[in-house]
Amino acid sequence: MIRRRTDHRPWDDAAEGTVRVLLECSPESSPSIVAGTIERQGFEVRVCEGPGGGRRCDLLDQGVCSLVAGADVVVNMLRGPDSSGRLVLDEVTSERRPAAVVVEMTRPEIDAMERSPETGIDRDRTTIIETPVSGNDLVRGINEAVANRERQAPWWGDGSS
Repeated sequence: MIRRRTDHRPWDDAAEGTVRVLLECSPESSPSIVAGTIERQGFEVRVCEGPGGGRRCDLLDQGVCSLVAGADVVVNMLRGPDSSGRLVLDEVTSERRPAAVVVEMTRPEIDAMERSPETGIDRDRTTIIETPVSGNDLVRGINEAVANRERQAPWWGDGSS
């Protein structure tokens, strides 16, 4: 598939039962290649290159994003000199019903987070994969995030008793 820079197709064309993955990945990190790796494993994928470089972010600007809202898993690979990737991550994980989240981090970032849990990343809502990320690491992280999300307790008002 020829992929547009940011893929905002609606999720309603995803096959029933298919895990919907939103890949947040800057243009420098070859989002088309990463998305292709995920798609080959049977996931439905949309791509967002995140804010920056003149690109807007509905989640940061308006507090809502149809791509995030429709995703089962959000893979945050937004790395860069500014903090926009972290801002997007914080917004995704703070939603009332957040998607399962996979976040790419360097070993020093992981070590710092383990020493200082107040980093703000909700470890109960995120699956961390260490960069550099292989295709197998990424797929394993997505599957782990889905499994973790399915184990979470139901919310009040969900119809669960």
